[in-house]
Amino acid sequence: MNIEYNELMVNDIESRRAFLFTLEWLLALMKRYSSPLQFGLVHIEYGSNHELGETLGVYEVFKQLASLTASLTSAFRKTDIVGRDVTDFWVIVPYTAENEKLHDKIFSVLQDAKHKGLNVVDREISIFSLPLVLTATEAQDAPVEALKFLEYLKNNKQHFASHVFRLSATQ
Repeated sequence: MNIEYNELMVNDIESRRAFLFTLEWLLALMKRYSSPLQFGLVHIEYGSNHELGETLGVYEVFKQLASLTASLTSAFRKTDIVGRDVTDFWVIVPYTAENEKLHDKIFSVLQDAKHKGLNVVDREISIFSLPLVLTATEAQDAPVEALKFLEYLKNNKQHFASHVFRLSATQ
C-alpha cells in the first residue's frame, strides 16, 4: 500500500509540473502572437483547502486526491493535461469536438465509486475557453505566470467561465 501511495504522489507531482510548464508556454504563445491559439481549460474545485482535511484526515485526502488525478488523466485524451493545486484540479483541453461533452466525462469520473469519499464537500466545475475575450483593462490585469493566471480565473470564474456546474456534498 505504501509503494502504491508513493507512486500516486510522484505521478501527481509530475502531472502538476507538466501542466504548469505547458500552461506557461501556452500563455506566452497567446501573448506573443496575434493569431489566437484556442483551447479549453477546466477547473474542478473541491471546497476550501481545509474542508476535506478536517473531514477525512490529511493522509486520506492526499491519497484520494492523487488517485483522482490519475483517474482524470486516464479519462481524458493523451493531448489533455491534468494538474492539481491542493484541492483544485485543472485540465488543459486543446480541442473539443462538438459531440464531446466535457462535463459528462468529468461527472463520470467524479461519480466513480473509488472517489465517493471526496463527495463529502461541494464541488464546482468551471469550463473556460481560451484565449479569454478581455477588455483593455482586463488584459492589463490578467497575469501571464501560470499559478497567478489560474488564481485569476478561479476568482473571476463567474465572469470568464463559459459553463459553471455545482455538485453538492450529497451527490
